[in-house]
Amino acid sequence: MYEIKVKIHEEADLYNTFDPDASQLSDEVVSYILRKYQEKEREEKHCIHIISDTHVDEDRVRRNIHSYTKHEEEIIGRQQQASTIKQIRLFFIGIAFIALWMFMASRTENIGVEVLSIIGSFAVWEAANIWIVERPTMRMNRRQLKKLMETEIRFTVVNEEG
Repeated sequence: MYEIKVKIHEEADLYNTFDPDASQLSDEVVSYILRKYQEKEREEKHCIHIISDTHVDEDRVRRNIHSYTKHEEEIIGRQQQASTIKQIRLFFIGIAFIALWMFMASRTENIGVEVLSIIGSFAVWEAANIWIVERPTMRMNRRQLKKLMETEIRFTVVNEEG
């Protein structure tokens, strides 16, 4: 099991300083954990080990980590839907421009006709880019979030103060 150690002074160190409810994880903590996830084998089990100088409300931390992963997964889901719509729209626009180009190319030798071909090709290429590049990245991020949701979370207090 790969252990991701997170050393904090107090529980508040885990949260965004602008969040009065102390429920939103800080960007630094999230970035650190996700970077550590990427360092190890995909199949290897992970554990987040929070080491603090003071007592930490374990249930609240677990709840906030799970809340973060659910929220991020919803964002990725919306991004996937938007990219699918964009991909389909670009593909059909590209096909329409290429069809128009084919029709016009048989009737005239104008430079404007070639522009139609370029616009159509570009739109189809952008649709393919979404399919080839963006969608796999979103799927990988979603898998990583699911893995984070299943990760064991341990706590250790090293120096209990007053």
